[in-house]
Amino acid sequence: MGYALSVILTSLQVWVFSLLFDVFFERRYTGKKFYALLALWMAVIIVEANILQNRILQNRIGALLFLCEIAAFYLMNVTLYKGSWDRRIFVTVTQYAGAFSISYLTQLLFAFALSISWEELVNQRALYTGVLFINLIEFFSLPLILRRFHSPLTERAKPHAWVTLGVFFPGCTLFILFMSKVGDPTNTAWLVCLAAMCIVDISLLFLLDQLESGIQSREMLAVTRQRAETQASNIKALTDSYSAQRRLTHDFRKYLFTLSNMLALGKVEDASKYLEQLKVQQTERILLVNSHHPTIDAILNQAGYEAQSNDIDIQFVLNDLSKVGIPVVDLTVVMSNLLDNAIEGCQRLPADQKRRILVKAIYTEGQPNSLFFSVMNSSLPLTIVGDHLPSTKHPPELHGYGLPNVLSILKSYNAEYVMTCEDRHFLFAVEWPDVALENDENRKMPVALQNP
Repeated sequence: MGYALSVILTSLQVWVFSLLFDVFFERRYTGKKFYALLALWMAVIIVEANILQNRILQNRIGALLFLCEIAAFYLMNVTLYKGSWDRRIFVTVTQYAGAFSISYLTQLLFAFALSISWEELVNQRALYTGVLFINLIEFFSLPLILRRFHSPLTERAKPHAWVTLGVFFPGCTLFILFMSKVGDPTNTAWLVCLAAMCIVDISLLFLLDQLESGIQSREMLAVTRQRAETQASNIKALTDSYSAQRRLTHDFRKYLFTLSNMLALGKVEDASKYLEQLKVQQTERILLVNSHHPTIDAILNQAGYEAQSNDIDIQFVLNDLSKVGIPVVDLTVVMSNLLDNAIEGCQRLPADQKRRILVKAIYTEGQPNSLFFSVMNSSLPLTIVGDHLPSTKHPPELHGYGLPNVLSILKSYNAEYVMTCEDRHFLFAVEWPDVALENDENRKMPVALQNP
């Protein structure tokens, strides 16, 4: 009977922790897969609670039990939810400390009301089981209340040191809880400290979460500003390219007439010199690439002109991209950021080293249609940590959003990408499905404007 109650209470406890995690984290899986993994973790924690604690750790200190339980809930969070490691630790430890502080204080309150000691309450199995179920009711009500005032933050790539330092406070709560249990549970000083720290933990959980929400809002503003600057730059490049083409077309008849007169008069050498002069004058007015997609042409030609002006050898390999239907906003952000990073990577090389960029854009029709886009550039040795590259710009807190911005867009399309740095060459390649995202009609320009 005891084991059956323990299994039920532990299962409900794990469920409550999953509801609390739902308040602060996005789920990694949905539907049946999530609940199947949650059931698996219930089984693991039940085994840990009833076998590891009762048999292996029964003669060890209570602090080790705390660590084992926190580790189990932390690993459950890693398996089921998205998030950074520092925020996982902080939320897991804080929730654990708050939950068990509330549970312990509730038990002491019942013991005081019944005029018995805490040890006597624990030894009366029926009464203690009833109190534990009251604790669970408290725990179940907590996430229901919290979800009305809080929604989970999106996953971020960069850890923050101050989040990890926040674990100090719930750690103090656990220390006070441990000292109260091994000492005198009725000691008023310990109980006041425990109640105060419990309030501090809950307040700190929300304060740090609000602070992180503010940081994410600032990052989103920086990303939005970066997108706007990129789009404005590419619109200007597109306008300049078409203006140059119009001027070239306007002057074309004049050039032909002049050359025709020179050849008619037999001035072949003069005609040859005239052509050489035209080649020099028109080099910067001729498009480097023509993919038949105006937005992509503007992006690639702008990058090509900038690379050439910085003595960077840039080459393009592409086919007809006129059928690409990916929203131009996303194309601009992804391609421009990758090309800008490649140019900046080449600029950091010593002047005596070869600076090269190879750009590929290949459109393939299939199920679904897809755009293969890759940028490979000469580079200094780089350390890639997951999907993160350290920013070299100053101040760093206002930069370093280009690549995360690219990755967030590609992930929304379930695009497959690879990022490597080997033999002093940095490569980013992506196979980008040409599919429209849900609720994305406003971001996609009409086909007639994309493919004139």
